[in-house]
Amino acid sequence: MERGRVTREKIIAALLDLIRAGNLSPTSEDVAQYAGVGHRTVFRHFQDMESLFEEMNAKVRALAQSVLTEAPCEGSLAQRVEQLVATRAAPFEQITAYYLSGETRLHASPTLQRARAQFAAQQRRQLLASLPEVGARPEVAAAIELLTSIDGWLRLRRTQGLSANQSRLAIVAAVQRLLGD
Repeated sequence: MERGRVTREKIIAALLDLIRAGNLSPTSEDVAQYAGVGHRTVFRHFQDMESLFEEMNAKVRALAQSVLTEAPCEGSLAQRVEQLVATRAAPFEQITAYYLSGETRLHASPTLQRARAQFAAQQRRQLLASLPEVGARPEVAAAIELLTSIDGWLRLRRTQGLSANQSRLAIVAAVQRLLGD
């Protein structure tokens, strides 16, 4: 029983390590080799790759969960905007590789589609709790939700090549302008 749990954890850790190292679409063979187990062993512990990715997603979700369930930001509007963006930046940096890996499988994974929808809903709830004034302005709320999302973060970091600090400052400035602050 204990040996099986340890092997299962090794397999999940291998998947996490491979993705973090840049292999965004590891195969079951890649995972087995990295974990130091036989290919069949992977499927003794996981019904299919979808169930393995589901386990991995639970671990990744835990990285971001604490930030998204924190108490709403407090202070002036400018302080709350800065807090909201700053609290999201660190977990977004931590989960970037896993998020990008999910993009490669999103179209075929109902589990991942549900997880992404839940993640977006959590971000939306946190936004509305921290900046309740946007609740009466749905178009502004939608724009701020996009700006403060991991998708907005990745656009600035990867496509535009900004540093984490530059990205944070750009998002804060854009949100403040949208709010007329």
